[in-house]
Amino acid sequence: MERDLKKNSLNSGLILGGLLLLIATLTYSINFKLFLDTYLSIVISFTIISAGTYSIFKTKAFSGGTITFGDAFKSYFIATAIGYLIYWVWMFVIYNIIDTDAARAIDEQAMLIAKEMFENLGVAQEMIALSMDEMSKNSSFSLSNILATYCFKLIGYSLVGLIISLIFFLLYPTKR
Repeated sequence: MERDLKKNSLNSGLILGGLLLLIATLTYSINFKLFLDTYLSIVISFTIISAGTYSIFKTKAFSGGTITFGDAFKSYFIATAIGYLIYWVWMFVIYNIIDTDAARAIDEQAMLIAKEMFENLGVAQEMIALSMDEMSKNSSFSLSNILATYCFKLIGYSLVGLIISLIFFLLYPTKR
């Protein structure tokens, strides 16, 4: 069972990684500034959660129609972690090796969006200037920022995975 779980999860993670790689490549090809679009973030999140859920379905099917909470979560987490890692490795390659100018353009656009948001919230100009200075020193695509983003978002997806795993466990209890 453990071998099937890992195999299914690995395959689901590779499929997820391929889908995210395709989304990232198409977005970069069309207009790299779309990476700042909220709707794209929603599509990516939905894709990740769906792939993790698919991994649980596959694992459940291979285990005779039942699944433990732990196996459901392991299946979800492995698939999500692998697929999302592939995505961020590809993002690092695109914006640190292939096209560093695009990374700077995205960072500048993100700064403009943040500045506008701060102004709309009534933040003092001194604080805005300080924030803009700090943002200009750190690229969103530096290795440290990519690793931090990967880890924090993986934690968020894991929390979602815990809920989905619990749902699977409650809907399809293990036979005793």
